Amino acid sequence: MAIKIYADAGSNLFKGIIEKRNAEIKIVNMSLTIDERIYNCYEDEIDVDKFSHSFYQKMREGKNINTSQITPYTYLEAFKEDIALGNQIICFVMAKGISGTYNSACIARDTINKEQGKEMVYIVDSATAGFGEGLQAIHASELVKKGLDFNTICYECEKFKFQVRSEFTVGDIKYLIKKGRVSALLAKFINFLRIKFILKGSNKSKIEVAGKVSGRKMAIRRLAETCIAKIKNPDKQTVYISHCDVYDDALSLKNYLVDHGVKNVEIYFYDLITGSHIGPDSLALFYVGDNRD
Repeated sequence: MAIKIYADAGSNLFKGIIEKRNAEIKIVNMSLTIDERIYNCYEDEIDVDKFSHSFYQKMREGKNINTSQITPYTYLEAFKEDIALGNQIICFVMAKGISGTYNSACIARDTINKEQGKEMVYIVDSATAGFGEGLQAIHASELVKKGLDFNTICYECEKFKFQVRSEFTVGDIKYLIKKGRVSALLAKFINFLRIKFILKGSNKSKIEVAGKVSGRKMAIRRLAETCIAKIKNPDKQTVYISHCDVYDDALSLKNYLVDHGVKNVEIYFYDLITGSHIGPDSLALFYVGDNRD
């Protein structure tokens, strides 16, 4: 019997990233619909960078884009092979405050645990998304390699998740309007004044406003300064920057961090699921601190 780590497609853990970290993590796929064509984000063989650039450009052009919520059946199908082998599963999912995927995972968990008569599946509400979730899955994979038992790993993961900080700024407020986070009238006022929100994954498993600044450059600067102030052991961890087709801004953010003592910074495209909700030109930073305050 072994312990297997899973994460959903909102974790930003593309195949190349998992391989680079030498992590053993399985991804539960989600589909993406672009003008009625369906893409399986982690199953279709795609060039991530090329596809992502095209994807965010299509968002700028106003193409019709939708994402699918993972169903309980999809989780059951994803887990069944490991359960048949007697393996226990720890699965990380996007914040329950922003996605119904958590509820689907819990239904699958309850079904399996009841059938098996013991705890075989544990679901971790990452209380964030993107690399915020991905960092937690990578951490769990490392704990498995250390030989910790199932219950200990679950306990450590619940503690660790609120040390993972997720902070970002969006390119255009209109994508938040679509999700009902701000009114259209307020958005026009915000855009007129060039106000940029700094947003974060909160302890309540939701997205919260962490601050607001005037202009894009100040938003990038605020992201960097917050990281420098809050990061734990900056010389011993990897900081992840994800972007929605704004590589130059991501590189500017990385250079600022490196110049201020943050040694290991990696840049990737935002995962397509989360990125489709926050929109092109968004920029995010993920790292480990003491807490999310």
